Amino acid sequence: MVNLQSKVEFLKITKLISFSIRCIIFDFGLISKISGKFFFPFYVLINIYLTINKIPELLEAKNVLELWIQICTTIGLGGVFIKVFTICYYEEEIFELFKWIEDFFLDNAEPILAKLRAKSLDKTLWILKLFLKFYITSLALIVTYGNFFYLINDIQVINIPWEVSKSVNVYLQILLYFTYIFMYGIPIMCFGCMGIIFIGILKFYNESIALLEKTEKDLLEDGFILILHKLHCEIHRKFCIYEKIFLYFVFFDIVFNAGPIIGLLIIIRLYPYMNIFYIIFVLIVSQQLIYCIFGQLIFTETEKISDRLYLTKWYDMKREDKQFLLLMMMMSSRPFGLKAAGMYAINIVLFVKIMKLCFSYYAILYTFL
Repeated sequence: MVNLQSKVEFLKITKLISFSIRCIIFDFGLISKISGKFFFPFYVLINIYLTINKIPELLEAKNVLELWIQICTTIGLGGVFIKVFTICYYEEEIFELFKWIEDFFLDNAEPILAKLRAKSLDKTLWILKLFLKFYITSLALIVTYGNFFYLINDIQVINIPWEVSKSVNVYLQILLYFTYIFMYGIPIMCFGCMGIIFIGILKFYNESIALLEKTEKDLLEDGFILILHKLHCEIHRKFCIYEKIFLYFVFFDIVFNAGPIIGLLIIIRLYPYMNIFYIIFVLIVSQQLIYCIFGQLIFTETEKISDRLYLTKWYDMKREDKQFLLLMMMMSSRPFGLKAAGMYAINIVLFVKIMKLCFSYYAILYTFL
């Protein structure tokens, strides 16, 4: 049975994510739900327009540093728009998934799997807390540090279209910069937490199959194979929803992040004494790496399912159980994982290719400077 403390902590995390998503879709009852979904995407589009509007001015001034920062910021805002739009568009599916995740871990309908669920929840919870405490906190601090760097060095990436005093302009810039932390962090938190949870669920499923390797006949008579088969179908169905939500989210994020990576490499080469750009570079690369690690781990865990099923004592099973087992083996013969735009498998190999491509373009562009 699930530990009460683990249950409370897990529900706190899921409620926090749900509240964060409601903030993104502006679901506070102030305006209609449909209007709320368009508020932040429209807000980001306005910011993209204002950053693009600043580029001609920097070209005339021949300010190389601010020009590269402006280009990187514009591309980065494109990535933020995709993140926010995905959360707003798939809001119902995301809430549905989190509801299923809560029911999955807190359900004690199958006594056979109750202890295994409790252990799996504890492991998943530990990784979730680690992710939220360190990575998300570090992300927020780095973006905050970047915002202060812009303000201290009087770098204005947003071109305010009307005449205002300098103090008002500074306050507006601060407000705009800090909303980026909010819009940038919440989708990553949502994707990351869901990825960690799905990896935990897949590990739990593999551990459940392992019970068949040392099981007694009375366990098989309780319809354990049928329970596993239904669980396999349910996990696969929910994972398809997860993949559909983040299908283009990850693809466009990888594409949009490639631009700032190249730009930051050039800035670091031209201005090696500015430490802030090293930190931002590590942040963006780590984000790419996390996507690829999640994709790799999910694929690895689904790949194990077929082998685990084959290693069971299938020769001692009844004919009906063998049929279910064969059906599960056929389903698991094609491991599933994250795919960018439904075409490119997201794994460590993809990360290496992206980094090689970024460094190649950086080397070519730097020769023309």
